[in-house]
Amino acid sequence: MATIVIADDSPTLRRIVTSVLTKEGHEVHAAEDGIGAVQKVFEHQPDAVVLDVQMPRVSGFIAARVLKDDWQTADIPVVMLTSLDAAADRYWAGQAGVDRYLTKDFEAGELAATISEVLMAGQAARGGRPALKADPLELSEEDVLSRVCDLLDRKLFESSVAQAVTAIAATANGLEQSVAALLGVLQRFVGYDLAAVLLAAEKVAYVAVGKDTAQEHYTEFMSAAAEAISVSPPDLSTRVAQAGGELVEDPEDLPNGPEQAEMATYASMPLRGHGGAVVGVLALSSATKNAFGETALSTLKLIEGPAAIVIDNARLSAT
Repeated sequence: MATIVIADDSPTLRRIVTSVLTKEGHEVHAAEDGIGAVQKVFEHQPDAVVLDVQMPRVSGFIAARVLKDDWQTADIPVVMLTSLDAAADRYWAGQAGVDRYLTKDFEAGELAATISEVLMAGQAARGGRPALKADPLELSEEDVLSRVCDLLDRKLFESSVAQAVTAIAATANGLEQSVAALLGVLQRFVGYDLAAVLLAAEKVAYVAVGKDTAQEHYTEFMSAAAEAISVSPPDLSTRVAQAGGELVEDPEDLPNGPEQAEMATYASMPLRGHGGAVVGVLALSSATKNAFGETALSTLKLIEGPAAIVIDNARLSAT
C-alpha cells in the first residue's frame, strides 16, 4: 500500500480518483487546490502526488515546482491529471518536474497503472531500498505562499542572468569584447576583486579588475588560474581591464596595501565548449574571506553553461 496525495478543485474528480486509488489499496489524502496539495505533501510525505493543473490560488504547475524544488519532497513522483492536452501544456509540465501526464478522459486502469509505474520507477532508482522520508512538517497557507514567492523570484533572477549572458553573442563584436562583456556581467551579479577568462589553446588570459588590488594578490590569482589550464603565467598573453574599462596591456603598477595584500577567496570553473571539451577556465578572487557564498556560487553555476558557449563561439569565429 502506498500513500497518495491528490489535488483537484472538482469534488467529483476527487471522489473518482480517491475511489480508484483506494480500490488499489492505497491511502489517499485529498486537497482542493495547490496550496492544500503542498501542505498535505509535507504533512504526510506520500509516495506519489496527483495534481490537477487549473486550481484556485496555486496551480498544479506551481505546486509541482515548489515540491520538486525542496529536498524533502523532490523525489516524490508527481502525476499531472488535467483536461489540458496541448503540446505547450505537456512541455510546461516537464519543465515543472512532472513525472507523468494524464488527461481527464483517463480510464480507471490507466490511472492505477500509472501510479504503479511511478512507484516502481522510484523503487528501481533507489536500488530497491525504502524511500528516505523527511519528518512531517505542518505548513500554514502563508508558509506555502512564501515558498511560491521565493521560487518565482529565484526563477526570475535565473532567467535574467541567463538572458544577460546569452545577449553577449548578439551585442559583442569579437572574442575580446565578448570576454569583456562576460566579465562585466559577472561583476553585476557576483562581484569580485579580480576575474579572468583563460583560454588554454590560445594561451591568453583576459582579466578584469573590479577593485583596486595589490600586486601580490594579482600574482597569486594569476598563478592559481593558470595552473587550472596547465599553463605557466609567463607563457600567457595577458590583457587587463581596470574596473569597467577597456582591456589594456597588463599593468605593473597595481596599488599595494595591507588590506589587499593577499588573495583570501578564490573560485574557478571550467569552460566547456561544443562537445563538452574544456576550452578554458573562468576564475574569480577576492581579498575578503568567504566572499563567494551560496548565492554567488549558485549564480556562477547558472552562468557556466551559457558563458562557455558564448566564449567558445567567439573564439571559433576568431580563428
